[in-house]
Amino acid sequence: MSHDKQPRPARTITARLRYRFDLALSRGPLIIIGYVGAVMLVIILVSASLLTVLRLAGVNGDPHGLSFAEAFWQALLRVIDTGTIASDQDWATRAISFVVTLSGIFLAGSLIGLIANAVDQRIDHLRKGRSEVLEDGHTLVLGWSERLPVILSELVIANENQRRQSVVVLADRAKDEMEDELHRLVPNTRTTRVVCRTGDTGSIDDLRLVNIEGARSVIVLAGADGDPGVVKALLAVRSIDPDLTRLRVVAELLGADHAEALRVLTDRRIATVRADEVISQVTAQACHQSGLAGVFRDLIDFDGDEIYFSRVPELTGHTYRQALLAFPDSSVIGMLRDGRTQLNPPGDTVFAEGDEVIVVAADDDRVVFGGFQDVQVGAVSGALPFAEPARRVVIVGWSPLGETVLRELDQFLGTGSVVDLLIDTAVLAADEVVLPACANCTVELHALPAHPQPLVDIVTARDYDEAIVLGYRHKLTPAQADTRSMLTLLALHKAWRSHGRRPRIVAEMLDRSNVAVAQTTGADDFIVSDELSSLMIAQLSERLELQDVFAELFDTEGSFISLRPAGLYATTTATTYAHVVAAAAQRGESALGYRIGETVVLNPAKVTPLTFGADDQVLVLGQRAGRPPTAPALAGVLDASPAPGLSGPALLDQD
Repeated sequence: MSHDKQPRPARTITARLRYRFDLALSRGPLIIIGYVGAVMLVIILVSASLLTVLRLAGVNGDPHGLSFAEAFWQALLRVIDTGTIASDQDWATRAISFVVTLSGIFLAGSLIGLIANAVDQRIDHLRKGRSEVLEDGHTLVLGWSERLPVILSELVIANENQRRQSVVVLADRAKDEMEDELHRLVPNTRTTRVVCRTGDTGSIDDLRLVNIEGARSVIVLAGADGDPGVVKALLAVRSIDPDLTRLRVVAELLGADHAEALRVLTDRRIATVRADEVISQVTAQACHQSGLAGVFRDLIDFDGDEIYFSRVPELTGHTYRQALLAFPDSSVIGMLRDGRTQLNPPGDTVFAEGDEVIVVAADDDRVVFGGFQDVQVGAVSGALPFAEPARRVVIVGWSPLGETVLRELDQFLGTGSVVDLLIDTAVLAADEVVLPACANCTVELHALPAHPQPLVDIVTARDYDEAIVLGYRHKLTPAQADTRSMLTLLALHKAWRSHGRRPRIVAEMLDRSNVAVAQTTGADDFIVSDELSSLMIAQLSERLELQDVFAELFDTEGSFISLRPAGLYATTTATTYAHVVAAAAQRGESALGYRIGETVVLNPAKVTPLTFGADDQVLVLGQRAGRPPTAPALAGVLDASPAPGLSGPALLDQD
């Protein structure tokens, strides 16, 4: 079947010109500026040629003809200055000058408007965050989350002794919104310049827009897209640096499986941080001994003492025990050999060439070798101070974090310990609680109705050694969860104030801005989950090798930080910290500081004089006290009724 072709309508020259003009307009103001400039140049050249060829007199009262250069100049003056025509005396000259000046009024005015429009468009383009970043040696943050301000604050502190450092943020948010929020939360960035760009963190082109090739480290945050967005961004990063040998990459992940898979598949070249894992490990250790939360925070932030790696040639051929006393203002905690971290190795371990010492110091310039010392401390017992006693712990509140907290806490408790878990049935059903299998403690779960007074009754009816308050983060907003936690703390404070014996309290605050208010309730340590994970991310972005150090410090296996009785390290009440370090070395431990009264001092100078009391302690990095293996014991009592001997126990109700 055939169709007769319809004849196309004829296009007039005017239509074609209009079409081309429309195309020119669509190409942006720069093209129009070029066209207007070209038209103005043609008018000036034509008028200059007429003045020269016709040898017209009367230009500025000159009775003689003009050269082409002078005529060009006079025509140009009439385009940009309309008053120049007033000096012309010959009518032919006036006619040409009038046409040139009239054209200049329209064309020059249009040119000025176009230039102003082009500048406006450029400013608008910059506001959209799509301009190229030319920074080098910067920290690149991919994604946006509530943890970014804390990370930025830490990077600012880390960069304050350096000039012209920068942090570049690439996220799927408006550039001006990101800048305003970061400026509000981190108003003083000191020597660090913050650059924000809008784009897709999983796009290779957008990564090149922020000069990922010139970055020294990359931080990938779990934003609105969660782990899938993080994995996509990491794959885009690997497409630029396939072996991840040039970039230090730190990724925040939500799922344990994803974190482990990334560590294995990248041969641990990507450091992964899970907020839940960090908070649960620190909560368990902080609950075990008061003051440890502050120690861990000090170690993972850039303010105060930090962990450093240093290559000290003088240590080659000498033992780790000798190195412990060789740094006057730093505390030695381990060594790095062939890329492998060894915390608190045996005292007779010898440093080989190329090994690095791991120390806790106020700054990297304070890691100064001071020579080997021979400190005599006399006989020191090498036995562990005591077996962990059985304890009774109460946990108020629950979240998916609770399962890991219980598992970690079980490693620190003595055999026969009991954990009372109190949950509010108005927020969480009892069958939603998943209890881990515990080897050293029995967990009794009490599902209770909502009312504040019975909580006071249940905690005063039993003697508790520790208390943990968890927020219902998976059921409530952070603000609601923190409010409920603070009211729970008030109830505990009221209960134990009248009871006469207050156990140690560790509370989780989801929003760090609530910590100052919550401190009025008398809790010993506050664990801010987002803040702790943010601090660790910032640290790893600067020194990726710290991931093995943190993994061992926070894990229940291997070496761990503990406060132990000062009498094990000082045979007399008056001594120096160097004698304490030497005594700890004889016990196979690395001393980090001490606690006198309620004050924990981390990394004191070796010459610090000390006078210990009966209840004072020494902060050491050592091995856990051994305990015989026990059969798992779990009593998951799902009880909606009051516990025996109690009338109507309940949690706080915020509804």
